[in-house]
Amino acid sequence: MRYLLYFLYVGWHWGLGLAVFIIRHEIRGERKYGIRTIGTDNLKADVSKEDRKHIAMYEPVNYYSATWLFDQLQPYDLTTTLLDVGCGRGRVLAMGAAYGFTDLIGIDLSPRLYNAAIEMRDILYNRYQHISINLACQDARVYTIPETVGVIFLFNPFDHIIMEEFIGKVEESLRKKQRPLKILYANPQCKQQWLDAGFEETASFVKMNFLKGSVLEKA
Repeated sequence: MRYLLYFLYVGWHWGLGLAVFIIRHEIRGERKYGIRTIGTDNLKADVSKEDRKHIAMYEPVNYYSATWLFDQLQPYDLTTTLLDVGCGRGRVLAMGAAYGFTDLIGIDLSPRLYNAAIEMRDILYNRYQHISINLACQDARVYTIPETVGVIFLFNPFDHIIMEEFIGKVEESLRKKQRPLKILYANPQCKQQWLDAGFEETASFVKMNFLKGSVLEKA
C-alpha cells in the first residue's frame, strides 16, 4: 500500500513516467538496504509557524539520486564523518553505513522524524560493528558542525534563507579547521549560493528532467 500511495503522489505531481521510475528504485532500494523509509510527512504539526515558510513537506531522497551521489565518493571520503542535514527517517544514514562510513551524524528539526531516525540508528547498530551515529533534533542554523565532517548530504531540506545561514555554519567549521569538504546535493535548488561561497561543482546529473544532483567541493 505504501508503494501505491507514493506512486500516486509522484505521478500526480511529476507524471506517471517518473512515478514508475521512482517506485522501481524505491522497491529495489528498500529491499537492498533492508529498511522502510518510503512515504511523505506533513511537518505542520512538528515545526513552528515561522519555520513552515522555509521547510518543505518531508519525503526521502529517491534511491537513484542518492546512489548516484554516493558513487562519486572516494575511499578517503569514507574515513571522514558523514553529516545528513534533514535526516528524516534515516535513509541516507543507512546508505552511508552500507557504503562504508563508520562515523555518521543526522540532524532534523522535526521531533517525530528525529525519533524515527533513532529507530534507524538502533537497527544499524545491530548490523554494523564499530559504527557511531550521533543524532540531534536541532535547527541547522544553530548546529555546530564537527571538524571531522568531510561529507554533507542535502536533499533540498530548506529554502535559500535558511541555506544562507547554514552555509555560514559550514564556513565557520572550515575556519576552525581547514579541510577538504564535499557537499552531496540532491535537487540542488540553492546550488548558486554554494558556488557564491567558493565551492566548485565537480560532478552533476539530470535524469528525466526532474531528478538532479550536484557534488560541490571546497579543497
